[in-house]
Amino acid sequence: MKMHEIIPRLYVGGDEAVEEAKSRRFARLAVAKEGPDGHRHMLGYTTLGAPRGDNYFWARDGDHMALNVIDMEDPGMIPDEALNRGLRFIREQYDAGKKTLVHCNAGHSRGPTLMMMFLRTIGELPDSFHRAEKIFRTLYPPYDPGTGMRTHAHQRWSTLPKFR
Repeated sequence: MKMHEIIPRLYVGGDEAVEEAKSRRFARLAVAKEGPDGHRHMLGYTTLGAPRGDNYFWARDGDHMALNVIDMEDPGMIPDEALNRGLRFIREQYDAGKKTLVHCNAGHSRGPTLMMMFLRTIGELPDSFHRAEKIFRTLYPPYDPGTGMRTHAHQRWSTLPKFR
């Protein structure tokens, strides 16, 4: 799966889109612990869990950020702190006029769900969660969220911050 442009300058994809994004000098947000652009790769830890500290939920190096998020069935195990930081990162890159890839490993769940949430924050998906999800599927047909990510987004939908 390659990168898919959702709206101008905002792209979604999986691990295989990372090299293209790097070569095109896109900002990148990995919503993934594992993978070539993920949290573990970025910090270089070999333990099962990320080391506690300032980079536990996210790590950043310039216009690349990686979130310590795995695709859990339990929405309570998906940290708001990480997703909120990711939303702010996307907004920062978007405001700066940068092309940005938001990705996860397979490009089906975490990355696309965070992108859908971001579109809500900027007023592109003002509808109910279910209506917004139907619209997003037309923009990005590979969207196939895990139970935890979908439930997490649905629970937070009406309270997501508004970026104007």
